[in-house]
Amino acid sequence: MSNPVSVLKEFVEVRGGKLATIIKAPPKPIADVVLVHGFTGSKEDFTDLSQLLAKLGFRVLTFDNRGQHESSHSTNPDDYSMSSLANDVIELSKYFGFRNPHLFGHSLGGLISQEVAFLERNMWSSLTLFCSGPGGKNHWFDEPQFKNLTNETKSDIWREIIAPQNFDNPKKDLKEKRWLASDAVSTMALHSHLRNFESRISEIAKSEIPAHVVYGELDDVWPLIEQDEMARELNAQLSVLPGCGHCPNEENPELTAQTLANFWSKAT
Repeated sequence: MSNPVSVLKEFVEVRGGKLATIIKAPPKPIADVVLVHGFTGSKEDFTDLSQLLAKLGFRVLTFDNRGQHESSHSTNPDDYSMSSLANDVIELSKYFGFRNPHLFGHSLGGLISQEVAFLERNMWSSLTLFCSGPGGKNHWFDEPQFKNLTNETKSDIWREIIAPQNFDNPKKDLKEKRWLASDAVSTMALHSHLRNFESRISEIAKSEIPAHVVYGELDDVWPLIEQDEMARELNAQLSVLPGCGHCPNEENPELTAQTLANFWSKAT
């Protein structure tokens, strides 16, 4: 019989902004986990995965990055810096009383998680980089919607560019909602981080934090050879998920949950 899962939704005040969070937990968690989402994503990217992980015994925190989806916008662009985003992860974990949680970052969330692990190595039981890479790629995302994005142009960009690309996407309504709700300044800052972030892998490797590199065998974002090399440098466990692309958390959440749980159970 699987564990019953409780769900807590809360807006948490962190450095002048309210961050939208969801915690899913079994009655007696075996460990805490923090999941950090990727570019133009949200906590809903982990809806199925977090439920499965909670049933496997983990207390799971998901949240919207500052300025994204249901988290509040900021009038200070510095609040969208990589160090600020990393400190949001740290402060949310402390707010909920997480004890040496496992840190997980998907895609851009993996870059944010690198910064988190660099700033607060001793806070985490492990680091999982999921369909992510060592650093940014300055040729990425040259699409029109990331050229002159403002809050005023977002509706036009959705209607003219993004909606046609998502005609048959079952998540179309969610994608529209969070695209329109997210702060254009935040989106452009995250876009910049994705293109320009300088790898923290060498520094993190020196800390000897238990690490896990996971990707789908069909991932077409970061080159697989770079993810393999990142795993070697971190002395990390490497898990390749068959039949999956860049989002195994949604493509095969059952396999993803079991793969993560197996690693965390050893690293707890």
